[in-house]
Amino acid sequence: MEHLFNKKNKNRVLKAVNSEMSYQKLTAAELHQFVQHWNYDDGIEPFKWIIKQKYLDKGTALCLYWLLQPDYFCKFKNEDEVKEDLNYDSYKLIKEIEERYISGFYKEENFSFDPKEEFLNEYSNTKCIPAEMLVKSSGIVFERLDIEFAFLRNPNEKELKTINTKVADAIKTIQISNPDFVYNQTDDAIKAIIESVEYWKDKDLGKIKIKNLSYLWMDCVHKKHNWNWIIWDWETGNNIGVTNITKELTCLSDTIINHTIDSFQPSSIIFDLYKDLEGVNNFYDLKRDPYSGIGLLFSTDHLKFRE
Repeated sequence: MEHLFNKKNKNRVLKAVNSEMSYQKLTAAELHQFVQHWNYDDGIEPFKWIIKQKYLDKGTALCLYWLLQPDYFCKFKNEDEVKEDLNYDSYKLIKEIEERYISGFYKEENFSFDPKEEFLNEYSNTKCIPAEMLVKSSGIVFERLDIEFAFLRNPNEKELKTINTKVADAIKTIQISNPDFVYNQTDDAIKAIIESVEYWKDKDLGKIKIKNLSYLWMDCVHKKHNWNWIIWDWETGNNIGVTNITKELTCLSDTIINHTIDSFQPSSIIFDLYKDLEGVNNFYDLKRDPYSGIGLLFSTDHLKFRE
């Protein structure tokens, strides 16, 4: 099935997931991937429209149904109890899918989905779930595909020279307001970066490339926490960053200074993130995680690494 779902299809799904195009323009096959890639923490609004479409595949409807965790609601005695739950909107969507699925509203059966593969075991409570929703649908198995055209790799010689040049330029930027600054201690350098950001806020930057301070910040992370320089390689360009030893987490060059120079985040977050990354290999190691939600720290455990 994957060979029939080409690069263009994957890109359309990715754009829809990122709200760069309407999910209403997706084909049935693309919708099948959309429901598997959607971040359900972002709400269920797209599915209120999607489940009403006759061209939605039966297997997609069943897949969505189980991704909404219908068995969660089996613990309630009646709908009045469910109404008190924060997930009541999901419950209403689940019941609508049930009604349409069982009544034969969805005619196409191209994509097979089996609830028992991922969602059911001997301990599952399914007493509130209709028997039809427990049965594997007909069609071809169409599992979740990797739709991101990106991978991680080590910087090449030219990119390493670029990194060194930008770090040197960042040092010169700091020295405009702090002539005595010498880059030899990472903790001191982080404080100097913050002071420079505060100094340049609301000033005419002219030819000052303030974003180069992010390279100095990443170099501090590289030296202090042994994070490696990395290239997040997209089809549309290469983004320089630093990643931890397991390559599960990555900080990119276009974030930390962008977020603070315009006061979107307090400049203190420059030090907070630097400090909180010590000993961190995944999100679970963080004492708190305000960073991924504002685009300072990215999960890259799903990306392939190429030497």
